[in-house]
Amino acid sequence: MRRHIVAALAALFVFSGCATTAVAQKGVPEWVLNTPRPDAVNTYFVGQAQAPLADKARAADDAAANLVASIMQYIGVKVSVDSSATARATLDSYQADIRQTVTTQATNRLAGFQIKEKVFVEDKKAGKVTVYVLAAYATADLEKEKARIAALFKEKEDAVAKPEAEGRALLAEGRAYEAVRKFVEAAVAASGSDIDNADVKLERNINNARTALSRIRFEKPGEGLRALLGQPFPEPFKLRLVSGEGAGAPGVAGAKLLVSYQRKQGSRTVSKTESAVTDPTGLLVFSPPPPDFVGKAKLTVRVDFQSSIELLDRLPTKYDALRAALAEEFKQQYVEIGYEVVSNARNVPTALAIVDYDEAGKVLAGAQTQAALLEALTKEKFIARNANFEPALIAAMDDAALLATAKTALAGKAERLVYGVARLESVRKDGSMVLASAKAEVKVVELASGLVLIVLEKTATGLGADEAAARRAAYRELGLNAVGKELLASLP
Repeated sequence: MRRHIVAALAALFVFSGCATTAVAQKGVPEWVLNTPRPDAVNTYFVGQAQAPLADKARAADDAAANLVASIMQYIGVKVSVDSSATARATLDSYQADIRQTVTTQATNRLAGFQIKEKVFVEDKKAGKVTVYVLAAYATADLEKEKARIAALFKEKEDAVAKPEAEGRALLAEGRAYEAVRKFVEAAVAASGSDIDNADVKLERNINNARTALSRIRFEKPGEGLRALLGQPFPEPFKLRLVSGEGAGAPGVAGAKLLVSYQRKQGSRTVSKTESAVTDPTGLLVFSPPPPDFVGKAKLTVRVDFQSSIELLDRLPTKYDALRAALAEEFKQQYVEIGYEVVSNARNVPTALAIVDYDEAGKVLAGAQTQAALLEALTKEKFIARNANFEPALIAAMDDAALLATAKTALAGKAERLVYGVARLESVRKDGSMVLASAKAEVKVVELASGLVLIVLEKTATGLGADEAAARRAAYRELGLNAVGKELLASLP
C-alpha cells in the first residue's frame, strides 16, 4: 500500500509546478550532501532517487518513497501481520497527509510539515536524472506524531507488560489471588503477539502465576465435626483463604470458591457443589443442608480459577505442556474437612416384623430375613427386638391396622416398627451352583405419631450348593445387606 502512495506522490512531483522547484545541472545541492541538522524549530528530511533521463516519473516516484521512508524510520514503528487495524489505518492516514502536503504545497494538512525544496539534476551524458526533496518538520509536532503512532503500535507489547507489572505489584502487596489472573492475562497476550522474546515472556508469566499460586493457602480448623442425620449441622464450617506464610498472613477477600458436600441419591451418595465468596477477612462460613445419610464424609472447598483456566485455553497447542502444568496447579488449590453423620436411631427401641414367602407364595418358617436384619442392627448397637404378628396382618401391608395392633402389643417395648415381606422370585441353576433371587418391601413407622419414616424396596441374590442353601442365602442377603445397610444409612 505504501508503494502505491509514494507512486502517486512521485507522479505529482513531476507534473505539478511549484515556486521552489528548480531544474539544475550544476551539481548536487549542499543540503543533500549534508542534511541540515535539527535546529531550534525543525527537523529535516531528505529524499532522493535516480532513474533514466527519459523516466523522470520513476525518479520522482522513488525519491518520494525515500522521503516517506526517512520519516517512517524516524517515527520508528514496525508494521506486521499482528498490527491492529487501528494502527494500520492511522499510519495510512498519516502518510496520506504527507503526500498531500508534498504534492500541493498545502500547509494545513499536517501541522508543522512543509517541503522546502525539490530539485531535478540531469546528467545527459550518463542519461540519468536524480530527484532531491528537502522537507522540514517542526520538531515539536513531529514528536507528538511519533508518540501518538508509537503508542498505537505498542498496544501488543503493553498487553503483556501492563498486566505483568500489575501482577508483580499485587504480589508485592500480598495479593497473590488477584496477581494470578494478571499473570495469566500477560502469558496469553504474549502467545499471540510478535513482540521480541514472546516465548520467554509467556513462560516467565506462567511461572509468575505458579509462584503466586504457591502463596495461596487455606487455614482450616481440626476435623471431627459430627452431625445428626436429618438435623441441621450443630455449627457451620469455617475456614480462611490467606495469601502468604505464617499466622499473620492476610486473608483473601472476595475470592470465588466452590464448596462440595455429599447428598444421598437413591442407594448411593453423590457430590453437590455450591458457589461461595470469602468475606473481607478471607473467611468462609458455610452450612450444608441437613445430612440425609449416615457415615463419614468430606466437605471440599476449592478456589474457583475457572475463568483463568478458560483464558489459558486460548494458548496455541505448542504451549500445551505449560498450560497443562498450570491448570493442574489450579486444581490443587483445595482443602478437605472430614466430618461424620450419625443417627440417633440406635437409641430408639425398634421392633422387627418381616415375613418370608417362597416362590409359590407360601409363608416360610424361621423368618430368615428378619433374623439377618436383627443381626445387622444389633451389630451397630441398635436397641432392636423381634415382634410376633400374624403373617397375614403383615402381608396386607395395611398401615392403619398394623399400627393399631403394634401400639398395643409393643407398648413400653418399642417406639418404632420395621415391617414388611420378603418374597423369593426365582431359583435357577448356575453351573454347578444354584442361584436364588429375592425381593423385600419394607416400611419403618413411628408408633407414637404413626409417621412412616422410610419406605424401601430391595432385591438380593443368594448362591448355594443346592436350592435350600440358595434360598437361605438370598433371604440373609436381603436382611443383612440390602435392607440392613439402607436402614443403617437412612434411619433418622
